[in-house]
Amino acid sequence: MSEEKSNIPWWANKFPFPPDQKKPALIRQQDEIYSNYGKGNDKITCEIFISTDKILMSAWIVPPGQSFQPPDIHTGEEPYYVLKGVASVNNPETGQIVEAKAGDAVFMPAHCWHAVYNFGDEDMYLCAIIEGKPWTPEAMKWVEEAKLKTVGYKDE
Repeated sequence: MSEEKSNIPWWANKFPFPPDQKKPALIRQQDEIYSNYGKGNDKITCEIFISTDKILMSAWIVPPGQSFQPPDIHTGEEPYYVLKGVASVNNPETGQIVEAKAGDAVFMPAHCWHAVYNFGDEDMYLCAIIEGKPWTPEAMKWVEEAKLKTVGYKDE
């Protein structure tokens, strides 16, 4: 399956440079790529700093009552560092939930389903770094075909 046919973003695995043209680079705020993740009312903003064939670095802004939807999975390991607010990180396959506050980090192993929720009343910010190509055609297919349950709020 080619990248063009798998809904992989144009910048994925080649920002700020294609794999064969890498060099040290300063990524300024005006250079970042802003993207939305999710469907319907669960669209959240993501800032992409770096997306190469070896690593992705991004920051996520999750408003109160929002989450990463659909749940996600990657072929590489992924730590989250919470900059502001409280992140409720859920593995919808096992039901495990980890609550991380500003200054905490959460480790997601490779091939582990995850979704991040903001049950608080302020925006939650976190930084994520993913090992390897985060969105391979294989991982995109897993997400597209997933039938996982999501966590609901008390008033739903």
